[in-house]
Amino acid sequence: MTIVLTGLLTCLALIVAIGPQSAWLLRQGLRRDRVLLAVTCCVVGDIALIALGTAGVGAVLDHAPWLMEVLRWAGVAYLTWFAYRSFVAAHRAGRAMKPGLHVELSSQDSDDDAGSASSTGGRAPATGGVKVAQQVQVTRISSIAATGLSVSILNPHAWVDTMVVLGTMANTFGADRWLFAVGAIIASVLWFSALALGGAVLSKWLNRPRTWQVLDLLVGAIMLVVAGFLAVGGV
Repeated sequence: MTIVLTGLLTCLALIVAIGPQSAWLLRQGLRRDRVLLAVTCCVVGDIALIALGTAGVGAVLDHAPWLMEVLRWAGVAYLTWFAYRSFVAAHRAGRAMKPGLHVELSSQDSDDDAGSASSTGGRAPATGGVKVAQQVQVTRISSIAATGLSVSILNPHAWVDTMVVLGTMANTFGADRWLFAVGAIIASVLWFSALALGGAVLSKWLNRPRTWQVLDLLVGAIMLVVAGFLAVGGV
């Protein structure tokens, strides 16, 4: 039990911070956009990395600096692209607050675009020329799954924290290393669930276009900062 608790506390110390993964999960929670799926994908990504680290793959990374360089620049490219998408979403939210504009506030790919058009005969509801969505359209399952796994697996910091740091610590326990891994996985489940579900609870007070705009700007800024640190200082 002590080993499990050590793994749990160590993992919490590493992941309780607003990085790309946490920022995206908070966004999904506040938007109430397939929250359970988003949490599941992030947890699955962490489980895979923790398991690989516990199995000893982190030692390979220590002896293959070129691989970390590849991961580093792939992470920079991905995080920069994600930041761009967030800034575009923030721009759309800003336009939705301007009178006379017809703007849909939605996630990147919506499942119910066609359904909403057909239910109104292909016409937008008449709202005096202004349409500001208070309910966020639900993102496609495939888009959520791809984003959740990519912010987990394509983040070089996650590789270092889980496969190298946690993996190295787990292997100090010898045959009991998998108990340490179980503790780390429990920490991941607890943190991601609390973050996303907490955001979902708060969404009842924050469900307005200005909130989405600020949130998307915040997510984009975090992604750019992390990408900048990766590009300048490495992992």
